Formats: sequence, structure tokens, C-alpha cells
Amino acid sequence: MFIGTQYYRPPFPEKRFWDIDFAIIRDTGIDAVQLWVCWGWVESEPGIFKFDDYDELINKSQKYGLKIVISTIAEIHPYWIHRIVPDSYMIDHMGNKVISSNRCECNVGLTPGGCFDNPKVSELMGKFLETVAKRYSNEPNLIGWDCWNELRWNVNSDGFVCYCPSTIKKFREWLKEKYGDLDNLNTAWKRKYCSWDDVLPGKLPGRTYTELMEFARFITWRAGRHARFRYEKIREYDKKHIISAHCCDPCTMFYGFTKEEQPLDRGNDWDLVNQLDGFGISNFPLWLLKADEYLLGLRLQSIYSAVNNKVFWMSELQGGSARSGLDVTPSVSPQLQQLWVWNGISRGAKGVIFWCWRDEVFGRESAGFGIVGNDGYAKERLKFMNMTSKFLKKHGTLIDNYRPDEPEIGVLFEQDNYYLNWSNGNEPNLSLYGYLYALERLRIPYKVIESNHLDTNLNNIKLLIMPWPLIVNQQIIEPLKKYILNGGTILCEGELDAYDSLGFYRYPGNDRKFASIIGIKDIGRRMITQETISLEIDKKIFKVKPDGFLTPFDIKECGKKVNVLGKTKQDYIVAIEKKLGPGTIYALGMFLGNKYAHTPYIEFEKMLYQIITRTGWSPAIKIIPRTEFNKKQWEGGIQYRVGNSDNNKLLFITNYGKGTKVTVRTGTKNTSLEIEPYSWNVFKLKNGSFTRI
Repeated sequence: MFIGTQYYRPPFPEKRFWDIDFAIIRDTGIDAVQLWVCWGWVESEPGIFKFDDYDELINKSQKYGLKIVISTIAEIHPYWIHRIVPDSYMIDHMGNKVISSNRCECNVGLTPGGCFDNPKVSELMGKFLETVAKRYSNEPNLIGWDCWNELRWNVNSDGFVCYCPSTIKKFREWLKEKYGDLDNLNTAWKRKYCSWDDVLPGKLPGRTYTELMEFARFITWRAGRHARFRYEKIREYDKKHIISAHCCDPCTMFYGFTKEEQPLDRGNDWDLVNQLDGFGISNFPLWLLKADEYLLGLRLQSIYSAVNNKVFWMSELQGGSARSGLDVTPSVSPQLQQLWVWNGISRGAKGVIFWCWRDEVFGRESAGFGIVGNDGYAKERLKFMNMTSKFLKKHGTLIDNYRPDEPEIGVLFEQDNYYLNWSNGNEPNLSLYGYLYALERLRIPYKVIESNHLDTNLNNIKLLIMPWPLIVNQQIIEPLKKYILNGGTILCEGELDAYDSLGFYRYPGNDRKFASIIGIKDIGRRMITQETISLEIDKKIFKVKPDGFLTPFDIKECGKKVNVLGKTKQDYIVAIEKKLGPGTIYALGMFLGNKYAHTPYIEFEKMLYQIITRTGWSPAIKIIPRTEFNKKQWEGGIQYRVGNSDNNKLLFITNYGKGTKVTVRTGTKNTSLEIEPYSWNVFKLKNGSFTRI
């Protein structure tokens, strides 16, 4: 476990600050500094690499007893890239050449620069990565590498990219690998192409689903291959240190819908993790997350679900007050900042890197973000950071070996549904986000299960939630069937399995393979005519809010062991409970997660909690009193995680609210714990009771 801070993004901070800053960093107890090694800065002249500033910084870090993380910023291209490689320009979806420019917060090179599908650009980028790795891989204080910052590659493209000849060539090669020949592609796509030269990517949302979905799927795949390219260039010279990367948002929240972002165009986190030794995420809770601890937890848990047994870092964590132009955002209090740190540690993070040390000087991010910045809390933040540092050094082995307990609630992430929704041109559907957010508020541990990487033993999952399941990946149908027949429980939203992975609609019935296997059939889409619909589960009534449209069930086609849970005023059956062997299916002929995501409400949480407890799930520990079903929960409160470190059971409690007493029940034994306001707390189980460490 290490705590670090981003320090150098050339040429800031200036050399006159280095000794002063490194001494304070050391005395605060921060372990490491991160250095941005930017391609556009290091190779400002073709073939000439200059590392004088980095050499001096690394020497000083060793002098002050600090470790280093090297971030290779290969996406900031040298100003000469298009002069030396004239055919390297990206092409947008309108056929326009993309004119690169300085990035607003990093002024030492071009972005997006040249397309890395261009062989010459790839060669030059690879040479930069190899040169950096060869120079610094044997530094004695090196922790490891962050080889791709926030998975950026198309910033400033001002349109969807890339449609250059090199990318279209690779897209066609990918299609040939997938389909084998043009006849197979024509059969799958329902087209009559006579030459591969005629096969083109989709252009804009709202156009043909198939070409848009396939190209978006290719762009996602391509990001994973690019991560591997960066990894291998560094690994060639560094055989022992961790090589990680990090995202700005988890792919579970990467919907597309901006002027230059397709869904998952920065990759699928599960695929990216497979190419690397570890993975991380950026989090700016008092800026982009609007001080929402549940949203922070959702983001962390999404990434930890993808990381699995590899290394998880909080690769960027807000240091001081954020800036986005000439504005002011809330100052970062020291107590709140440490709650973010411990939220991450409790979920398995093994590294935290603050962004950044001093306030920034470039463009729209200038005057902000510094952990020692001028937002009024610099000294206090260092004091509280020192407390965390001392704790980690005292209990380092215990924290290093800690892993959260394996969750028993799963939420299925199907990337094809993101491609379908984006291709349609509507606003993103947030159903998956809604269920994750509700689980955070309910304090129920969960894991996100990605359909293309179904390496999870579903037998350990008591409930699998399937939000917005219009596409069900064909390769997971048999595992899902086996899961249910082994006694598992699924909760699925409306129009289950209604489209294939190319965006073709399937009629209700046998064409919907998974729905047919589990005996679910709807009667088609119907309009919503009432704001709430009452569901009855165990004689309890839950008034839930549907969204979009309804897909009522053909109850006669759903089998005999069916219990109707909810109807509309027109007698449309929109919620059923169905037995399939020893398994259970809760089928909703509507979409609840998206409405909840936009406006959370307690009735949805109550309904979800009722279904979860019916599966036999119970928490590893019980914290009394529970508060998630009253308004106090909105004002902040207790969050906790439980896990193991070797033979020790650990309990982490972060309190975002007022001071309180909680009773922790383990088995039949109760322990009373005093929890201070805005505090982080770590307890170890001893003789059946939790004791503070």
C-alpha cells in the first residue's frame, strides 16, 4: 500500500520548488511522487530524447526517500508529428481532417495527434515508450508505471474518430477475423456487399444500428489492443515492476453521447485489465461527483469488480479545490478527503495518488487541485494525511494483505446494450447505474459481472440483476441457465433478449433464446399511463416508477409456477415471480433503474432490499440501527466493508455524517462502537468482538 501525489507535468512545478516540495512531501508521510513523462516534451525534436528534468527529479526523489510512479503520456504527440508523418491525421465521421491542438491542461504537445493505427505513428510512439522504459526501469525507488492516462486518445477531435484509411483497414481486418469471409458477413448483417472495400463504419447515432454497433465494438476492442501495445513496449525493458493504466470513468458509465465519444471508445475495463498488471480510476468527488459518496463508491466498486485479483489503484484523487475555467468549486476539507482514501482502501485499493501537489498553472485547470493549494485547507490536509500515513506504516502488512469479502449480489453489465442505445440516438439508459447506486445506499456489497468475461463463479451469487436487458450475450445463455437451475435467482427488467448483438429486433417467442429458455414472453410495447405501479411481495406493497415503456407479460405463455406481483390499471401484468426448477426469476415488464438513477426514491430501494433478503442473503455483519429507508440517509451516514487479511477479519467504517454509536452484530454477539463524525475507522475481530486498531 502506498500514498502518492502527482508532482510533475512539464514544465510545472518549476525547479525552484523541487527541494522545498520534496521535503514537505516526505515529512507529511506521503510515499511517492508521480511524474508525467510526455512524448511531446521529451522528443520535441525527432529522434532526440531529452530527460534532464526527469533525471534530476528522480535523483531528488531518492535523496528525500520518496518512491516514484512514472506515467507515460504517449497521447500528447510532438508538434512535428504531422510534418514527419503527413498521412497520420485522424479523419472524423464527416470525412474531415482533424486539426490537432494543445490540450487545455497540458500545453506541451498535440492532441489527438496522429492516429495510432498508422504504422509510422505506432512505430514512433513505441520508440518513445521503449526509450523511457529502458532509461528508468532499474531505478531503485520505482513502484511501477501508469502506461495510459485516463485512456485518452481522441481529445480535441471535435467529432467521432477515427475514419482514416489505417483505421478502416484495421476495422475490415477485424471483421474478416470475426466472420471469415464476405458471405458470412452478408448473412449476419443482412447485406449484399460484393467487396470488402465497400464495407464502411457507421456514421452517426440514429442511422443503421448494425454498422454503428460493429464499429463501436471494434473501437472498444482496439483500445484493449492498444493498452497491450503500451504494456509490451515497457515490459520489454522492465521485467519486474507493475504496469498499470487508469480510466477517467468506469466503462459501466461510458455511454457515449458527447461530440467526440462513442460508447466504451476508451475500452472495456475487463478487457483492459487482461492486458495489464493492474488498473485504476480518477475520482474528483467535490467536482465531477458533486460530493456524492454513493457515486464515489459505485465508481470504485465497478473498477474493483473488473480488477478481480490484480492490483487496484486510486490513480487520481482530488487534492484541492477543482477548477474548470475561471470558476470556484468547494474547498476540500481534510476529513472528507481522508474518507475518500479509506473508502478506496476498504474496497481493495493498494495505491492512492492525489492530483496533484501544487495548484495547476495551465489553462482551464489552473489555480486548482493542489493538495497544498490555496483553497484554505492546505495545512490541515497535510496533518490529516500524516495521520493516515502513520496508520498505514504501522499496520502495513495487515492492509497490504486485506481483500474485501466476495459479494453475493451480482449486477450484469452487457456492453452491447450500450452500443444499441447509442446507435438509436436516445439519451443513455442508466438502469445499470440505478441499481448500483441503490445497492450503495443500501450498503449491500455487490460485484459487476461483465458478460464477455464471465470468469465469475455464479454459484456464489445469490441474486443476479439484469438491468435494461434488451440484448443478452449468446455466450452467457448456458451459464445463466445453469445458474438458475442450480437454485440461483435473477431479477430482469423489460423486453428481455429482444435484440441480437447486431441490433436486429426479435419477435417475442422462440426467437428470443434466453427468454424462451426461462419461459418469459411479453405481448409487445405499451405506453406508460400512470406514474407509479404497485408491486406486492410478501404482502408488502411497493410503489415503483416505470420509465420509457412497458412490456406486459403474456401470462399464459409464462408457465404454471407464476406469481403475479404487479399490474397496471388496465390490467397489464408487468411484474411476476416465476420458479424454474429450484431457481427463481423476478421479471419486470418495465424499466425501473433508469428512472431511479435520475431521481432516487426510497420505495425502489425497499423493493430491491425485499427481493435480496428473500434470496437468503444476509450481511456478514449487521450494523444497528439501519437508516437507509429514511431521509437521514440522504444527509450522509455510515458506510462499511468487511474482509480478510490472512487470518484476520477486518471491518472498515467511514462516517460521512454526525457522530453516532453503532452496534455491530457478529453471530449472536453484539459490539458497541463509538463512531466520530466524518471519521474513518478500522476494527479487527478478536474473540467474537470488533476492536479498534
